[in-house]
Amino acid sequence: MSPDWAATASLTAVLEVQDAARRFGEVQALDGVSFAAGAGEAVGLLGPNGSGKSTLIRCIVTLERLDSGSILVDGADVAAQPARARQSLGYAGQEFALDKVLTGRELLRFTAGIVHLPRPEIAARVDEMLGRLDLLGAADRRIEGYSGGMKRRLDLAASLLHRPALLILDEPSSGLDLEARRRLWSFLRDLRRDGTTLLVATHDFEEADVLCDRLLLMSAGRVTASGSPQLLRNALGSFVLGASLHEHPQEGDTTRLEQLFHGIPGRPLPPDARRAELDWVLPAGVGEHDVQAFIARAQERAHALGMPLFSLVLRKPTLEDVYRAAVRGLGHG
Repeated sequence: MSPDWAATASLTAVLEVQDAARRFGEVQALDGVSFAAGAGEAVGLLGPNGSGKSTLIRCIVTLERLDSGSILVDGADVAAQPARARQSLGYAGQEFALDKVLTGRELLRFTAGIVHLPRPEIAARVDEMLGRLDLLGAADRRIEGYSGGMKRRLDLAASLLHRPALLILDEPSSGLDLEARRRLWSFLRDLRRDGTTLLVATHDFEEADVLCDRLLLMSAGRVTASGSPQLLRNALGSFVLGASLHEHPQEGDTTRLEQLFHGIPGRPLPPDARRAELDWVLPAGVGEHDVQAFIARAQERAHALGMPLFSLVLRKPTLEDVYRAAVRGLGHG
């Protein structure tokens, strides 16, 4: 059990996952995942395809069963009390589960019946959600004429009609333009202030940074790193030195570039086939004066080795760096 799980579970947790395990044939999709999320907290799931994110979400929303371990949603065990657990959660996936021949208002009224909203409350609750998500003006238009951002907001409205304690979001801003993303993020922050807990699966590092209090980085069914975005960046290192020999990646560049950093403290990030740079992480505690000396040393070695540099760039660690380190085999923290 992780310290994060114990710390959050000691409070009133809306979501508790303990030692969750799920196997499909020879594939261990979940391998002892534990974490908890309190009221109004946003927890992000980051990881490549096959890391276990989708299986974890399917288990939480009662579409899959764990082989061992447990999941509680607002105190209800998803295996023993699935109907009660579903009453406390909402889910908005990557695909819009919307009937395009209906109007927005019709779809919400239909959904309200499915989630057993009391009949006298339906009209007022539908109007409330249409208003909160800026859809009142389009409420009586067919969904087929909605923009991507409007469909996303309508999907959210449907997920929130029954006032769930936990909202699960799968790639919430995927396919949205910049303005639609910003409006969506603002609404989700308001939801958190109202006490709704968010579980966000995303590949978008900016989204993870903006929305989430805490991130779980997943690989091969396990949580390989966890913490706040800032804590994860700080734990990785103080600075990153990125060096390249060419504008575009070329075979053998990584091996040659590693020679530049001989004698300089730190370690390389796992290579990224899309990038020409070798990124060297300097350890925590390295100051700017030391960094300038390291840059000068790398430049001197490049000259001595007859290795003309295309670029040598100093920057602070990013969430993408943390992701590369945690998911591709470089442990930290």
